[in-house]
Amino acid sequence: MLEYIIKITINSLYLVIPLSLLYAFSNRANRFNAGKTLYRGLALGFVPALIYAVVKRNTAFGVREYYDLGVFVPMFVSGLVLLCLLFRAAGYVREPLPKNLPDAANSGGKALFLLSFCFTALASAALFPNILLYPFEFTVGMDNIFNTEFLFKVIGYSTGLLIAALAGTAIYKAASAAGGRLLLAAASVSILVLDVKTALTITQILLGRNMIPRYRLLTRSVIWTLTHVNFFLFAMMAIAAATAVLQYIRVKSAKPAGENPALVRRAMYAARKQVRVCVTAVLAVAVSLLFVTVGATYSNRRVELSPPVELPAQDGRIVIPLERVNDGNLHRFVHKAESLSQMIDVRYIVIKKNDTAYGVGLDACDVCGPSGYYERKGQVVCILCDVVMNKATIGLPGGCNPVPLKFEISEGNLIIMTQDLADEARRF
Repeated sequence: MLEYIIKITINSLYLVIPLSLLYAFSNRANRFNAGKTLYRGLALGFVPALIYAVVKRNTAFGVREYYDLGVFVPMFVSGLVLLCLLFRAAGYVREPLPKNLPDAANSGGKALFLLSFCFTALASAALFPNILLYPFEFTVGMDNIFNTEFLFKVIGYSTGLLIAALAGTAIYKAASAAGGRLLLAAASVSILVLDVKTALTITQILLGRNMIPRYRLLTRSVIWTLTHVNFFLFAMMAIAAATAVLQYIRVKSAKPAGENPALVRRAMYAARKQVRVCVTAVLAVAVSLLFVTVGATYSNRRVELSPPVELPAQDGRIVIPLERVNDGNLHRFVHKAESLSQMIDVRYIVIKKNDTAYGVGLDACDVCGPSGYYERKGQVVCILCDVVMNKATIGLPGGCNPVPLKFEISEGNLIIMTQDLADEARRF
């Protein structure tokens, strides 16, 4: 559950934060309905993202790099043009920000509206596929969806979306009342951060496909991005939080005024309401940051495993007494097999599934490779993807199950052929 809260929160906030700030500015800076523009742009971008997710899930034609290039490049270009318009807007933004742009800036307002729409559509088309593809992972390694593991994944996914939606709403409301230049600066810098991240993503794809020369600066930039994967998200969070904090200070330092006591009370009520909105925005960013940092550290913690046991082989056979593995717990073993003139540690596992059956397989699977398995509260769990195995299916092919390994039961012993292990050494 925690894994999906983190994934959805991260992917959603890359879209939510810059768009919340952009539309808070657009809604006050021109006469167009920013809300409708936002939802229409999101809906337009959702369509190709959904088509890609379905194609990727059900066919072999969905190459992610080509799709990303098709949307990231125009998104980057539209982001640059949008930034130019926002910088131009600095010339006519005044304090307080007018409800509509001056007549001299009308053309700029229309261009800002159109570019905001295009940027929103392209950004949603670029970032929605990650969110849409996660549900397809829910049933990996499951026989059916009627179990607590599936329920927890759905809850985690929904919670991540809820956190992002609440954070976006709070940031939008806090920013909408901010000073004109502060709001313009926050929207511009957040889009700049997203555009820089987009440029580095494009560079990474082009380098990976050998479409551009591997210049040292480009390579180092991509490596730095991969080793500081959440840097740009933290930058966006800082921008959103700073906007809310500065607006909070502005509201708290202002003295409510009015021509009569009733108007003063009305101003005081509006100020208290704005303070609550600012506090909510900061808390929303703080909760998101908590999941992305502490939650991710806890979720990605390495499982400390006891070393697998190496058993002696005689005449090409490994003999394991059944009483050694009859306790129903997961037992991990290793055999040194020669492959391509080198010795490879081939790990394998044994577990008693019921009174009459044993599950025997490699400590690896076709989906997650040689990451292996461990036992948690009586359940067999994949180390890499945290999927819980159905004990009854261990020893059967498919999904995240351990790769099946041939064995036989004879005279109270479980016997495994060393040649069968050597044939699978390539997996390790």
